[in-house]
Amino acid sequence: MANVDTAINLTETNLKQLVYETGTLVTPVAFTSDTSNNDTETLVITPSKGCRKLVVIINENNASTGGTLTVNVAAGSFWAGKAMTEVEIAVSTSKAFVFEGAKHLGNKSGVSAVDADEAKIQILVAPANGKKLATNHGATWQVFQLP
Repeated sequence: MANVDTAINLTETNLKQLVYETGTLVTPVAFTSDTSNNDTETLVITPSKGCRKLVVIINENNASTGGTLTVNVAAGSFWAGKAMTEVEIAVSTSKAFVFEGAKHLGNKSGVSAVDADEAKIQILVAPANGKKLATNHGATWQVFQLP
């Protein structure tokens, strides 16, 4: 089993900064982890500002060959750190998540105070057993930062 890290930040077109009272296009992006069955993908998100809230939407799009996705986020390295309880996303459904940076920043194991991962939120998405995120699930994600 392997993992693909997908970097997401404001310099990318895949992390949108929402603007008050303006519609913002937030296009779904396909997961790329598709080499072997059970390969996972980690969305590594760098918020542009501390304490801002991020919204992540994960979609399971394949009723015929999909299954239940699982989503995990470890506790952050700071005093407010709290792990997210594992969430399942059933076939042909979507779930939205709201993250506060202070709870999840620097959540990779072994992160030190000066580590580059310290300012990142890392969301691990796993396919159903024996499946692939892209081929079997047709899974997509969207990320946007609230103003």
